[in-house]
Amino acid sequence: MDHLIAKRNDNSHKGTYGRVAIIAGSRGMTGAPFLSSQGALRTGSGLVYTIIPESLETVMSIKLTEAIIRPIKDKDTGHFLKDSIEPIIKEIKEMDCIALGPGIGVDKDRIQLVSEIIRDTKVPMVVDADGINCIAENIEMLNQGKDPIIITPHPGEMASLLNKDIQEIEKNRQYYSQYISEKYNIIVVLKGNKTIVTSPEGQTYINKTGNPGMATAGSGDVLTGIIASLLGQRLDPFDAAKLGVYLHGLAGDITRDRLGEYGMIASDIIEAIPYAIMGVENA
Repeated sequence: MDHLIAKRNDNSHKGTYGRVAIIAGSRGMTGAPFLSSQGALRTGSGLVYTIIPESLETVMSIKLTEAIIRPIKDKDTGHFLKDSIEPIIKEIKEMDCIALGPGIGVDKDRIQLVSEIIRDTKVPMVVDADGINCIAENIEMLNQGKDPIIITPHPGEMASLLNKDIQEIEKNRQYYSQYISEKYNIIVVLKGNKTIVTSPEGQTYINKTGNPGMATAGSGDVLTGIIASLLGQRLDPFDAAKLGVYLHGLAGDITRDRLGEYGMIASDIIEAIPYAIMGVENA
């Protein structure tokens, strides 16, 4: 994996390392945009724009000091609306990558939001969490994507996408991951013990880092931020997905060695990301 981490040029600046947009959050779910944004920042993104419903602006401005907060008017609902689509698409036009879905919730407006962003966005994208739940309402929207899309489902979300039960997914993890990759021309990161990454071209990567202590709320949001950061730094999408999964698991292993498997939380994993990157660089 060390060959995927480029040496930084002395003559560089924050714009060199990617503009990443995190489209996330709703009332009661402010942790999701925080964890994804921090995950991207700790993985080396030069600029992270956190796009949230306007009602969350005060709390997110306190929680996130290094990210750029972009509030979208929400009529005090605490979540994105149909009227949010046009201003969000305007915000993301100059981005190098977007991450879509953590904590946004699911309803008719947000399903339309996800669909139109997939259709109109021309930069690489990571779709996670409620973004995947929105896709499950009409999986054919994946066929509208113009640039590489990475989805990061856990087995329950994969089961919803395919209308299967979770036990069936768990018994045939590699098969179903590859099936969706090829059918919809996307990269799939099927999370779990030995997370699987598959590409439309038939590439498969089975991850060996990580531990049960990472089964904690928000861990997946951190992974979304890591992969988005690597995409924004212009890694090949399949390489970004597999390196992101590896670093996420390695950061979890470093955290386990420091805190044990019972006590770790998602923000602990974020703090270990720089040490994971250094570990890969020095391998």
